Amino acid sequence: MGQYGNQPDFATRAKEITPLGNGNSAFVDTDPLNSAALYIGTGGTLVCNVVGGNGTSYGTANTTVFKNIPNGTFLPIIVNNVWVDDDDEEFTTCDNIVALY
Repeated sequence: MGQYGNQPDFATRAKEITPLGNGNSAFVDTDPLNSAALYIGTGGTLVCNVVGGNGTSYGTANTTVFKNIPNGTFLPIIVNNVWVDDDDEEFTTCDNIVALY
């Protein structure tokens, strides 16, 4: 994200995204977001990899699941991937997701 003078950070690029793969997918088979914030147009559940990791996940998936996200939400998290599922019964149901940089 870019910074303008004494103003807070603002996004200077946006990209509509579609969740791909699952938490056990090889990263080369996905669309890495390279540290993006997210806007969620249609709410629900989001399965993602937060940049700093998930301190409570053990194993290869290392995913974080956010539930009950309302429509039109800007999530103040930075993520590398948004997954279709976490390979453990949790699925991304959010839609109209925009990655912001």
